[in-house]
Amino acid sequence: MITLDVPQERAIVAQAVFDQNSDNELSLDELASLVDAAGADVVARVTQKRDRPDTATLFGKGKVTEIANVRAATEADLLVVDCDLSPAQARNLESALKMRVIDRTELILDIFARRAQTKQAKLQVELAQLRYQLPRLKRMWTHLDTQSGGSIGLRGPGETQLETDRRLANQRIELLQSQLRTIRRRKDIESKARSEFETAALVGYTNVGKSALLNALSRPTGDKVLEKDMLFATLGSNTRKVDLGGGREVLLSDTVGLVRRLPHHLVESFHSTLAEVQDADILLLVVDASDSELDEKLKAVTDVLGELNVLKKPRLLIFNKCDQLEPAVLAGMQKQFRDAVFTSAHTGFGLDELRRKVLLLLEENDEEIEFRLAAANPQLGKVRSQIARHGRILEERWDEDQLNLRVRISPRWRKLLDTNAVQ
Repeated sequence: MITLDVPQERAIVAQAVFDQNSDNELSLDELASLVDAAGADVVARVTQKRDRPDTATLFGKGKVTEIANVRAATEADLLVVDCDLSPAQARNLESALKMRVIDRTELILDIFARRAQTKQAKLQVELAQLRYQLPRLKRMWTHLDTQSGGSIGLRGPGETQLETDRRLANQRIELLQSQLRTIRRRKDIESKARSEFETAALVGYTNVGKSALLNALSRPTGDKVLEKDMLFATLGSNTRKVDLGGGREVLLSDTVGLVRRLPHHLVESFHSTLAEVQDADILLLVVDASDSELDEKLKAVTDVLGELNVLKKPRLLIFNKCDQLEPAVLAGMQKQFRDAVFTSAHTGFGLDELRRKVLLLLEENDEEIEFRLAAANPQLGKVRSQIARHGRILEERWDEDQLNLRVRISPRWRKLLDTNAVQ
């Protein structure tokens, strides 16, 4: 996997703005945060507004000269551009600036490569990198393709090398996909083993406090998910059991944070991890209540959820980090978003209300069923206990030698109840 070579590189972040109505400062702020998450120091910021990109260097000649001067003054060794560069643009900029140049997608792939710890995450990152590099490998050698013309006797070493690189890359991609399918099958078996539990997934922009919420809601086991004020502090998914009250529990999963313009290669490659979202019974959309870009980031999240075809799932909007709001601002947001839940994982504010709302969402799918259990049934106590734990007993009465129960219970538990229970 490719990573930045030097942990404390000195980076210039730059953007070319073609939409005059966009808030370029906020976008550049996020790029600087991503650079920091990758372990480099931002020493300068450069912006150019243009009507259209320069096909050779993205930036105009004057701006390229300005970046070169900034590089000399700051001794920067890395330029990070806030958009995707063509291979030719990257090479031309590196040649003109005498420094390494990467784009936003390469930066995010680098962060994922650094943070990947599980075998699954490492395979997913490598797959995303190969998918990103493969078309660039093709274009990088096109000047040699034109020499050969594809004619017999005119195939040169350049085309042979290109074909070799393509074949090796595609073989590696196939191997990675096969290994990820194996991991997915194993996870499916694990999921079936715990199918008695209903599931919920925390989804949201990176660094909105999903991991902190998971830790705050789950039982204290000493095995906490990493919490850090940094973009992409955790990758992959972590699952914990959460008590919703009344004996009912849910398996709650934290998922990888999302960002605007999340590279499509990552969405595809992390499909196995994002399967936690696809398999969940309900989605908990977490946003940072104190973020000035709240609306835009929430849209970025829903766009990715749309790619995963999960927007029809029941979902609950959660405004986290409410301890960072002034009381008047919080009151105004609560009035505006009446169906949302307002929380602070740091102080515990709103967590009981969150549990209650999650329970209500789950109960919306419950069915009202009547059970008749024979008094002589040796499983009577066990079945009644299961019903009480995973549903609500609305009415309970004895009729001669049988127990009659009217209950509301989830469809999955109706199927899992002891077969000796007679409906």
